[in-house]
Amino acid sequence: MTQAAPAPEFTPETAPFTTPEALADCVAGLDQPIEVQGAGTKAGIGYPVSAPCVSTLGLAGITHFEPREFVLGALAGTRLSVIEATLAEHDLILPFDPPRFGGDPTLGGVIATNIGGAERESLGAPRDNVLGAQYINGKGKLLKAGGRVVKNVSGYDIPRGLSGSWGTLAILTEITIKVLPKARAVEQASEPPVALWSAPFVWRVSVPRDRAKEIAKTWPGQMVQQWNGALLWLAADEITGESTDGHAVAAGAGGHALLIKSPLSHRQQHSCFQPLSSGNLALTRLLKRAFDPAGRFNPGRMYEEV
Repeated sequence: MTQAAPAPEFTPETAPFTTPEALADCVAGLDQPIEVQGAGTKAGIGYPVSAPCVSTLGLAGITHFEPREFVLGALAGTRLSVIEATLAEHDLILPFDPPRFGGDPTLGGVIATNIGGAERESLGAPRDNVLGAQYINGKGKLLKAGGRVVKNVSGYDIPRGLSGSWGTLAILTEITIKVLPKARAVEQASEPPVALWSAPFVWRVSVPRDRAKEIAKTWPGQMVQQWNGALLWLAADEITGESTDGHAVAAGAGGHALLIKSPLSHRQQHSCFQPLSSGNLALTRLLKRAFDPAGRFNPGRMYEEV
């Protein structure tokens, strides 16, 4: 009897998948978990995933663009720089202005992580601007939900639900989004301040803006306010208790925090995401089982055993 060959390891540098169908076939034949990754600009957020890496970078290109209807569709591995250059030719912008974290992220990565910029307050987060998506579930099925216009609401909530799941529920392969005239843009910073980046721990904190002054009085490390206090960047040299834990500080102010920078040794033991209540954690596990019953996609990336 011929011995089966070991499963190949796919890396972003050698991504062989140039069509959603090819990637779906790969997923259907998997017998092990995988790490799903785009450009890797946010690879340092979340528990490390100990699994072969499958990249979406081969899925690149704008699939449809209707400037007069303010609608654009692109494969998940398309870089934001490519999309923005196309939009600029028509004086259009991405509504959600995502932070780059020093790189050139993919559209799929932006939607999957749902980290938006200063436009969020008036124009919404990435998920608020998604009209439709094609995605691969944990069984390797290539599915579609939503559409190309706002009126088409069939399956509309599925793409929004996948946004912010960090690749733990499905692999986004194509996304249709709303775009807007450049005149709607608001000049506000969305990137983490360079001055904070030297600290070992950096949190991105969203809180009611009237709580920013209160946090500023008690936070022992560096702190920078943006969006009139609605977005805070907190830095610390170490975590010695709740007073130096951005998650605890955010929860106490009625908000939430994402640990965007931390040592690997810390990420191996602690979640970078805001802790969930027992009820929300149970719902998260149910969603995981529904979309990815075998636990193939980014296992444990956001929360342990999810």
